[in-house]
Amino acid sequence: MSRFLNKGRRLPGPGLLGLALVLCSPPAGAQTPPPTPSPPTRPGQDEPDQRGVSSLSLGSGARALGMGGAFLARADDATAASWNPAGLSYLKRPEVSVVGVRNTFQNTVANAAGTFIERDRLTGDSPDFLAVTYPIDVASRSGAAQVSFQRVLSYDAARTIRREDRTFEISASGGFDVLAAGTGIQLSRSLRVGATLNRWFNGYEQTTDRLGLARGQVRLLHDFEISGWNVNGGFIYAPFESLNFGGVVKTGFTGKVTLTRERFDTSAEGVSTTNYSRSRSVRLDFPGAVGFGVSWRPTTPLTLSVDYTRTGWSEGRIRNYFTLPIQGQPEPESEDFFQSLPFPLLFAPLGPAEQRDTEQARFGIEYVVIRSRLKVPFRAGYFRDYLHFPDLEGRRPVFKGFTAGVGLVVGPILLDTAFVFERGKYRDVAGDRVDATIRRLYVSIIYRHGG
Repeated sequence: MSRFLNKGRRLPGPGLLGLALVLCSPPAGAQTPPPTPSPPTRPGQDEPDQRGVSSLSLGSGARALGMGGAFLARADDATAASWNPAGLSYLKRPEVSVVGVRNTFQNTVANAAGTFIERDRLTGDSPDFLAVTYPIDVASRSGAAQVSFQRVLSYDAARTIRREDRTFEISASGGFDVLAAGTGIQLSRSLRVGATLNRWFNGYEQTTDRLGLARGQVRLLHDFEISGWNVNGGFIYAPFESLNFGGVVKTGFTGKVTLTRERFDTSAEGVSTTNYSRSRSVRLDFPGAVGFGVSWRPTTPLTLSVDYTRTGWSEGRIRNYFTLPIQGQPEPESEDFFQSLPFPLLFAPLGPAEQRDTEQARFGIEYVVIRSRLKVPFRAGYFRDYLHFPDLEGRRPVFKGFTAGVGLVVGPILLDTAFVFERGKYRDVAGDRVDATIRRLYVSIIYRHGG
């Protein structure tokens, strides 16, 4: 989505949906380089793309995303742990849930005169959510307990960036994953609460090949491992059976990062050099998020929902970050160590306040056609995402999206699919026109024992 300039050169963004990084480091042995002045400039390397990262308040699942992601007050299936854990209290039978997603992204950039500058394409498949849920009773209060896996940020993708004079081939695997243990309890007829304890782990590996350079070829290898803890808490209040109010808080945290970067350069004359470094001192400050929603069910088959979420990306930082110059030949005017950078923006031409909080407004509808034991839900949604970086005029770009979904309920089996289409146009800080399109396809299967 976002594109950046460094010393007048256009750099490839990393490889949606979505928060994370990629790297290469100072020469071997330089594990504690001196800090650089503040504010820092952007690292002169290929960094991972943070598409889809703007809203950590969003969860998983084809049903929820078919309704535009407006699910905070209507979270009543196993994916509730990723939206609002209070919704786990609705589950009355043991459940197993599996969700997968296919991501595609296209970004086209042209200058003010309309001349082509860059075309960026990304495609990848990834696991999205996996959970086992079991109903429980706590002090005569009914509820459910769950263990779940969620890939919050996926890097499973192949990406190609084409420009007039060069091509970038990028392949990546892995993601920022969360293993959560949670529960939801119904405290009274109208009030439900829930919470999850989340262990963040894994990370990603990325390989970038710069092709077509007059000075030779470059290959960058990045290995990023993260670990950390946070908590999600939520409630659902239903003053009437047909009306729900929901809220969720997701705490921020500081993640420990092990960062490994390796760089291979081959000059036009065939001379090869290698540079490598590894650091365990990198730290990543993830922001917290809050969200509120309302869901109204005027008739049994019809549900209408609306959500608002805000994620504190103005507080997102990456510390002790580094890049790798050519071995024995640092790039002109480049720095290889950055004490603190905004994350995921990774540059601050106007100072630390350049990165903004994000906001999302989401609307959804579901209608269930019931024929005896057969149920077929139809869903649609609309959303507006205010992103974390500024455009040419200093405003946050707004991406708009539409969703559609359909399901099938046969006995204990629930099958759901959802398609998400998102698009945004804006002028970046260099004055170029950016046209980004994101498509996602979700498929989920839920088995309810005894259903």
